[in-house]
Amino acid sequence: MDFGPDERASEACAVPRELTGTARPTTGEQAGRLRADAGARPTERAAAQRSFRTWWKGHVLTGMVSLTCLFGPGCEASKPESAAAPVAAPRPAAPAPVARIVTADLWQDLIAQRPGALTLVDGRLVVELGRVQARANLDLGTGAALRLGEEFGEERGALVFGAGGTLTLPLDGELAPKLHPDSDGQPGLAMAVTLRAMVPGQAVTALWNEQPLAHLSIGEEWERRTFSLPAALVRAGENRLRLHFSRLGRGGQPSAAIGRVEVGPRAAIVAGPAAQAGGYRVHAGEGDEVSLDLSQGTSLVFYALAPRRGRLRVEGRGEVAVLVSTDAEHREGRPPALLLDGALGPAGRDLDLSGYGGQPLRIEVRTPAGGEGATLRVLQLVAGRSRPVDRRERKPRDLIVLAVEGARADDLLGVLLGGPRFPAVERLAAESLVFERAYAVSPWAVPTHAALLSSVPPPGHATVRGTFVADGQVLLPELLDRAGYYGVAIAANADFNAERGLVQGLDFVRNMTQGTGSGKDARSVVRAALEAIAGRPAPRFVYADMTDPQAPYDPPREHVGGPPPPDAPLPHLTHLWLGRVRAGRVVAEPAQRDYVRRLYRGELQVVDAALADLLAAMEEQGGLDEAALVLVGLHGEEFFEHGGALHGFSLHEESLRVPLVIRAPALLAPGRVTAPVDLLDLAPTLADLLGLPFPPQWQGDSLVPLIDDPQPPPRLVVAYLGDGARAAVLGDYKLIVGSGRDAQRLYDLAADPGETRDLEDDGGIALRLTRTALAWEMAAEGRWKRSRWGTGADLKPAFALDHGM
Repeated sequence: MDFGPDERASEACAVPRELTGTARPTTGEQAGRLRADAGARPTERAAAQRSFRTWWKGHVLTGMVSLTCLFGPGCEASKPESAAAPVAAPRPAAPAPVARIVTADLWQDLIAQRPGALTLVDGRLVVELGRVQARANLDLGTGAALRLGEEFGEERGALVFGAGGTLTLPLDGELAPKLHPDSDGQPGLAMAVTLRAMVPGQAVTALWNEQPLAHLSIGEEWERRTFSLPAALVRAGENRLRLHFSRLGRGGQPSAAIGRVEVGPRAAIVAGPAAQAGGYRVHAGEGDEVSLDLSQGTSLVFYALAPRRGRLRVEGRGEVAVLVSTDAEHREGRPPALLLDGALGPAGRDLDLSGYGGQPLRIEVRTPAGGEGATLRVLQLVAGRSRPVDRRERKPRDLIVLAVEGARADDLLGVLLGGPRFPAVERLAAESLVFERAYAVSPWAVPTHAALLSSVPPPGHATVRGTFVADGQVLLPELLDRAGYYGVAIAANADFNAERGLVQGLDFVRNMTQGTGSGKDARSVVRAALEAIAGRPAPRFVYADMTDPQAPYDPPREHVGGPPPPDAPLPHLTHLWLGRVRAGRVVAEPAQRDYVRRLYRGELQVVDAALADLLAAMEEQGGLDEAALVLVGLHGEEFFEHGGALHGFSLHEESLRVPLVIRAPALLAPGRVTAPVDLLDLAPTLADLLGLPFPPQWQGDSLVPLIDDPQPPPRLVVAYLGDGARAAVLGDYKLIVGSGRDAQRLYDLAADPGETRDLEDDGGIALRLTRTALAWEMAAEGRWKRSRWGTGADLKPAFALDHGM
């Protein structure tokens, strides 16, 4: 399935609407609660909105401002068309209306993360495939071949469809391979698999890290088969167990069933199965609160990114040991550090983790063998943080979104040595909240438009013909329309049209690719947008789509910055030349590559000039500081970083990292957000800032709590490619998953921002964290709502409860 644009010509999509039409009613429960102190109660807001609409309709009927009065009463705006409006120097912006308080805050609730926790019983890792939690151990590429949680009389397990499936099993903590070396020719570690055939004459080949361990015949009753794990085949951290069955079930029937996998010291595995009573039970409390009862000899293992200056808070009753370890200790064969070994008192214990700040961390909570078990009421990562009290004045205000296709964050927001400056963008960034690690949800424009406007990820809009937003989805313009906004979209992309469902809720739409006009460059888009809202009373919504930084790169010659090198492509044909380079029919010389990049940056200068025009018009009319202005990229562009060119073909940083800047002085103080975010949350964030509860169909959540948090908990952002590939970013780690093992790559973006070193084979804790987080979201794809479940990296308590865990 292709998320890219099709090549059919789009129809013109001018959509006039009645200015005084009644706002459409909302349906269902409204998701995304505002904070209690964030403004008026819902009934008060509704009354205010009704009063506002009455005033607005009267204002429209009694008189209009002149066409040239764009952003304020009694004014005229004039703008030369041949040069950008001058950009004023950045001025000190007043901080957003918040007061800071110091608080020791919950950073992450580990009990809520129990779906991804692993269980050790009698010192061995035990994976029960009859439980939903086993999904944390399924390989992302082949997990669909296993159906978990099936009942077989008194037994439970997973059905295997097709030739088999793959599990990922960590050897870490006290199971680190160097702590269990081969001795007298006998491996120190071993594995047991409980399985049965579902077709006669079945045989299975077990492979560990793609190296065969054994080929066995299995019967149609449950059998426990053991395998030695030679030291030469195991590695510290993640290991892959693949079970390949020789006979396939016919007519969609399963070929085999797997009940349990155990990995541990060889002597323990050979001695027999782990205690059946091992594990934990969940006891519900009030609301989403639960406690965990751990049986004797049981460990729960959590994987986490440790906060800076963090602590582990443990409350409950009984005897427990708490051990922590890192990848370095696992690789070197050092035992975990023991932080606690004793009884939990009534006040609980706070364990210092400050020496592990920012590192991927393995946390094990163990009950002693032969004891009475223990109960965990609280298991939290805690970090002291200074957080603001949200006192923003949420009300309807003008909202302008400049959506730029092909804008790379490193070019547009970075200061390029020897490259062009972007004075309007620099001024905007100085006066705005800048998201330094913003990700598009797709390297194509249309899926990103759809996800940004609907807060539903690309798979929710994908069809065999491409991306089409269903009528049942509620777009941001529709939400604003119900609040009394006049909505305008000016697009330079022919695929931004009614056929694809992207113009729902807008009062006026103009596609610059239709008809005979003065062009579709960014300045023409801004000029058309200003004309479309001239004379319209506030609040107004503008969505301006710009395509300048996409091939062909053909900027005004004054922006090129020098003559072309020999045999350089003509600017208006750069898209064809880059296509030949990508196909291997042309070898690009370094000078040619530099020239094409200069052309691209020249197109960004046109976008900068358009932004200068907009800022000048808004400032002249006095509406700049009251409005919310968003500059956002929809995807990046490849310039040979990984052998590619153009866009839409990869999930590397050059394709996905985009600028995201929000200027709203009345709501947001200028600053930087360093946590990764994606555009699925942009519409809920804007709705939150405007005081509008967003629809239940939206799957994203407001970023306002993250904006206010100096040390936010980990979060997962995901990007999608039309062939089913995914990119998942968690902290500094990025996992790209396609089809097959070789398509799974892990990068440490802090140490390797160019994504040149694949860490998939020794990713350890970071790989387990990222892959497990992505696995939960992929399993619930199409149903995931961040407002209820969080992200796969920081699950809210409702997730486990909703899934019976």
